[in-house]
Amino acid sequence: MKILSKILNLVLVIGILCTLIAAVGSAITGKPVLLTVIRSNSMYPVWERGDMVILHNMKESDLVKNGDIIFFKTEKGSLSNKGWIAHRVIDGDADQGFITKGDANETTDQQDGAGMIERHMIAGKAFTIGEVPIVIPKLGYLSLWAEDYQSSPYTLPGIAVVIAIIIGIGELLSGKKKHQKKNKGMDLQLIYIVGGVTISVIMGATMLASSQTLKLMYEVSEENQGVLMGSAVGILKVGESVTNPLSDLSNGGFFKLIGAITTDDNQVTLSHNSLSLSPGQQLETEFTVHAVTPGSYDTSIKVGLFYPFLPSSFIYFLAQKSYWLALAAVSLVPGLPLIVYPFIDGRMRRKMFNVLRNKQRRMRAALPF
Repeated sequence: MKILSKILNLVLVIGILCTLIAAVGSAITGKPVLLTVIRSNSMYPVWERGDMVILHNMKESDLVKNGDIIFFKTEKGSLSNKGWIAHRVIDGDADQGFITKGDANETTDQQDGAGMIERHMIAGKAFTIGEVPIVIPKLGYLSLWAEDYQSSPYTLPGIAVVIAIIIGIGELLSGKKKHQKKNKGMDLQLIYIVGGVTISVIMGATMLASSQTLKLMYEVSEENQGVLMGSAVGILKVGESVTNPLSDLSNGGFFKLIGAITTDDNQVTLSHNSLSLSPGQQLETEFTVHAVTPGSYDTSIKVGLFYPFLPSSFIYFLAQKSYWLALAAVSLVPGLPLIVYPFIDGRMRRKMFNVLRNKQRRMRAALPF
């Protein structure tokens, strides 16, 4: 029974860690990584909405063949606003593009206006054993439910609070039983560490979802000014300045948010750099391009909204270095006490080190030399 319990705990921890890695990787790269949640029934009966699928991320040199279930994004047709799509390749090649179709659909994506799926649109394909995709039934429903934060700002912070309460109850129960039976494992320590990491990832995902990146292309000329396709600024003559709206920020939550707006382009100035948004407050921001040095520019402006877990001046300082550094630092704060507690509490620390030493002795004893 103990062995079964340990196996189940190990599987749970591995599952949580893989889910967290997938969530963080997807957030950073903008593509599905390792695992992805299915959001429709277009591939039934291979999988259904709410299932989680193991993904094989592909390199540019990897081949795509007929029968592969690929994950792609298109900007055409009815699928253009659906994000990453998982459908089967039924024809085509890398040169001409691929024709795709959901197993449960009556028409191909191309008949619905998606256009040929080019190789660079494909992030990966379903990981299979033989020809059978590896599917974890219904595990993705938690992720789908968590996406309610888009309509309710209380959902993900609420999840974090619930996790903290569960861990607190676990500690109380453990305290009551410690004189009755000595636990030789590290179950509680793992719950603390994984719980802390989970809270940090949840907070990070919430902040990431509210952040924006504006891609800005423009040219500076010594003689001419004009329109540049795909640019809100266009071609500016040296000495000119153009001001445009950047973002309308709003705080629909229940406590203050810290904003940090940064860019690496010294010809761009911002109406706001560091700011705070009270609950219910809205704020319009702008950027101004000053044409100083002739040339073509492809820059970006990052608008980040953060929970006030660190001083606003420090958050802005980190955001100037890197938005991801600021996001990681702010996200880590609420989960850090749970992560480090097993190392601070003497009883937990001694138990953890004893377990590790015992495992090390058993591994040495099992070696043939």
